[in-house]
Amino acid sequence: MWALAVLVGVLTGFAVVALRTLVAYSEFLFFGAAGQRLTARIAAMPWFARMVSPVVGGAVVALMLRLGVSFGWGPSPRPFGIEDVIAGRRLRATIRTSTLALKDAFLSALIAIVSLGSGASAGRESPSIHLGASLAMLPGRLLGLSPPERRMLLGMGAAAAFSAALHAPLAAIFLVRELILPRQRFITLGPLAIASVTGWLMARWAFGDASPLLAPHLGPTPLSFQFAAPVAAIPLAFVAWAAAWAWTRAPKGVDQMAARIRFPLWLLPPFGALLIGVLAIAFPAATGIGYAPIEAGLGGHYALPILIALAAAKVAAASVAVAFRFGGGRIAPALYVGAMAGSAMGVAATLFAGDAALGQAFFGLVGMGVALSVLLDAPLAATLLMFELSGSPAVAIATLIAVHIAGLITRQLPPTGAKSEAESQPLYWT
Repeated sequence: MWALAVLVGVLTGFAVVALRTLVAYSEFLFFGAAGQRLTARIAAMPWFARMVSPVVGGAVVALMLRLGVSFGWGPSPRPFGIEDVIAGRRLRATIRTSTLALKDAFLSALIAIVSLGSGASAGRESPSIHLGASLAMLPGRLLGLSPPERRMLLGMGAAAAFSAALHAPLAAIFLVRELILPRQRFITLGPLAIASVTGWLMARWAFGDASPLLAPHLGPTPLSFQFAAPVAAIPLAFVAWAAAWAWTRAPKGVDQMAARIRFPLWLLPPFGALLIGVLAIAFPAATGIGYAPIEAGLGGHYALPILIALAAAKVAAASVAVAFRFGGGRIAPALYVGAMAGSAMGVAATLFAGDAALGQAFFGLVGMGVALSVLLDAPLAATLLMFELSGSPAVAIATLIAVHIAGLITRQLPPTGAKSEAESQPLYWT
């Protein structure tokens, strides 16, 4: 298993590197954007040109979904993500009757590449995790491994993918432990750690040491921030839950409307692309993956009203993307909403005293951790991710407290997020 962990880490790391590279090429193909400058490129385009690329991308995604129907995805085809990996962790179905077949995983990844490149408001982390988990199952099938060993392989692929996508090997280990291997003892997670580190090394080899999401350097933070973080966790929890609820309800509402008029669901993306184009006219920063706007928000480049408006626009844009069957996941949108909402609270907290730029970055990172924890129900992984992004123990401590307070609040509300969706997913599709 330790030897297989290295193999899985290399395969998954290479796949994530390829996915990240193809998304960048796709952004250049659709918008002429280079180097994560999609927002700036869209903002510089005429208003009518901002609608063309999403519509073209939506048409291509519709054709791919139709191909998925021929693959057996059923009358309600959709790209796959982390919720499908969570749903398949019990391995009750064969690979062919789950979402982990390689040809299905590759087609789903291609849908994500086209969707993200054409401006759909989603992230590449979730499709990376699904692709990595699907690749990791291959050695288990070839070697005839037992279900516990194949389940470990599933976790290895997911950890290596998340680690390579965000340069966060520690957070990846705890994410898999919380979502995919909840009953696994930590003492047995050596292969998981090897796969996660190997995937991270592959990403560093391809893209360098810098994380794809750069947080500002904080330095010493006031003690008052630590006391304010638990208070800030309360409104942040409601914002994160509202975003996750919208992203859960939007697909169901669109599906019901399509069923009433007997409209094929695989034809939805071009119509959703029109809405994405309209949002791109008003809020270009809410389209695409959104790493650059997150960095701008944490860096103090947005005023309080803009932060609030961008958070709301991102919720709407991501709802359109998931409801109209575009590829990608909700991890990046959750980080975006948390960053903007947290930075807004940082501006308010330091309005009369304190360093406004420092407060915006500090509370923005805490908000990202809360939003990710609420979305995935993975508080420890969210805390470690904020530590790895910021390198600040003060941020990690504040996030650790905030995510548990947020968990106490959101458990009293209707369930949302990836884990609840995974529990409602069928064990196989036809």
